[in-house]
Amino acid sequence: MKDFETYFSSDAIITYLCRLRAKVANNRNKKHLIHLLTNSDKYNYHVRDSVKHLTIEIINENGYAKYEREFLNQLRTLLPPRKKWVNLGGNSRINKSTKQLISSSKRNEYSIIKTIKSFRKKSPGEPWLLALDDFIKDIKQSVASGEYKLTAPTIYPKLKKEKQFKGENDCRPICLFNLKDRIILSITNKYLTRLFDPLFESCSFAFRSKKNKAETAILNHHDCIKEILEYRQKHLNKPLWVAECDIEKFYDTVNHKIAKVLYDELILKCRDTFKNLDFSKPSHIFNQYLECYSFNKNVLLSESPEYWKSYDIPNGHFPWVLKDFIELDYYNNIANERIGVPQGGALSGLIANIMLNVADKVVLQSGAFYIRFCDDMIILHPEKTTCEVAKDLYVNTLKGLKLVPHKFKSDSELVEKRENKCKERRKLGEYSYEAFWNGKSKGPFKWASIKDEGFPWVGFVGYEIHHEGHIRVRKKSFLKELKKQNDVVSDIKKAVEYGRRKSERSVTESAIHRLVGMSVGRVSLRNYKTVSNDLCWKNGFKELKPNKYSVQQIKHLDRNRNKLYYDLIRDLKKSKKEENNIVESKPRQIIDFNKPFSYYYQIIVRAKDDENDGSNSTVE
Repeated sequence: MKDFETYFSSDAIITYLCRLRAKVANNRNKKHLIHLLTNSDKYNYHVRDSVKHLTIEIINENGYAKYEREFLNQLRTLLPPRKKWVNLGGNSRINKSTKQLISSSKRNEYSIIKTIKSFRKKSPGEPWLLALDDFIKDIKQSVASGEYKLTAPTIYPKLKKEKQFKGENDCRPICLFNLKDRIILSITNKYLTRLFDPLFESCSFAFRSKKNKAETAILNHHDCIKEILEYRQKHLNKPLWVAECDIEKFYDTVNHKIAKVLYDELILKCRDTFKNLDFSKPSHIFNQYLECYSFNKNVLLSESPEYWKSYDIPNGHFPWVLKDFIELDYYNNIANERIGVPQGGALSGLIANIMLNVADKVVLQSGAFYIRFCDDMIILHPEKTTCEVAKDLYVNTLKGLKLVPHKFKSDSELVEKRENKCKERRKLGEYSYEAFWNGKSKGPFKWASIKDEGFPWVGFVGYEIHHEGHIRVRKKSFLKELKKQNDVVSDIKKAVEYGRRKSERSVTESAIHRLVGMSVGRVSLRNYKTVSNDLCWKNGFKELKPNKYSVQQIKHLDRNRNKLYYDLIRDLKKSKKEENNIVESKPRQIIDFNKPFSYYYQIIVRAKDDENDGSNSTVE
């Protein structure tokens, strides 16, 4: 384990800055693609970035807008302007290990790094380069001093659901740290994660530096599903009992005193292992992270009519668990406590593992199968009693940590008998399982067929797993992808309504390229059999295998995408408005975006082909 300060190398800081700048460029490119299709100033970011427009916006801007403006200005000051970025050569555009084209974000990141290196040799006196060196020096000195103070983050409300104009709009308090704080916290998190990782249990899968069993990648949510399927395979001839648990407002309920005590316990263990290392500086930053924010001090006090008005959220609200705290008798005087860690902050995931590692150790003693992904957990065992004991151990440990578990629904509460006069009864059956799907914490329930008085599915980390081993996408994740499809086409439709300046073909191709890219990656007729892009929906569900449930979902996604695409073509043709200044695009190859570009081909067919190739190679 290296010394803490060595993690703050110039290369590490520059890489982080370039990654942020590449992300900004990627987001701006999405705006640019729409801007190219319309004459409307509303979608022209050049106009929106003008001095006149900015002056108007600055007067009326909310906290998030102010943060974003200052953040972007600082990035522009520290990094080379876009027009001076060096083009990457052909070899630099390919990942050497996978032989795949790197993503546009990675390409931009590498381009900025290469540009900085080039200017250091040819023009070391560039103002932005001098500012960058001063910024790096400032970060290193701040960390070395051991006295650096973090600034309280900007809190902006993220709607949990679609905006409502009647009733309350529940929001999450997302925290944004200034650029310097973000870098210091990110690198500190990297250091502490590596330091503590050997002390965490193997049943924890989120925010780890540990590699998976195949040694091919860091542990992720896909590995959770593999573990559950392996356990199911070992008990094929008997039903399993399941308990699923979620914690109410986890990040908003972390007790600072308990977090500090548990952190100090881990540091003591690390001192025994790394006797020559000094942990005072990372510990100072960890404590500063807790000092700069708490939900009951920073968030609750920010709620005011003016605050919500600035974000155009009527009846906005940050829900909390004050009633639960009172009911559970956790605090004598909550005003004297500091509770809650920043959502979106770099160290919050690590804090989740520090806190819940206590529960992991306790539950594993029960002998039940148990895995956790951040604040979600699942328990499995062939015996209901063992599953019940493990669940009670988990809940009692959470209460000892002053956390609030969702109230469990027993198996009798997960199914309801439909009313005799209900019209749906004849169509959907005598019993309703709506309570099962809506329950966040439930069980122990029998994981078996309905005929065996069980519940066929369990849900975890975006997937749903059938008791026979089939996997499908969780309904919430499935509906989210459908909404993203609709939003892409809706945004384009709204933009061209204000004045289209590209041909119909250009507009529809722009739409389908975005739809294909976000769903299955940067697929082309040359690479559709081998492409493997990280940033797409398909790779978020790598464990999907062909079965009647997954195929039905995937075909639905394809149908919806195709419908949106052809509806857009139809709507553009039906439009009777005469558009001026339409730029006719050059003749191009006509591509039917069907089989090679579909969810079905990329997820189902390619999986079968890979499986067949593997079996053939085994035979040979």
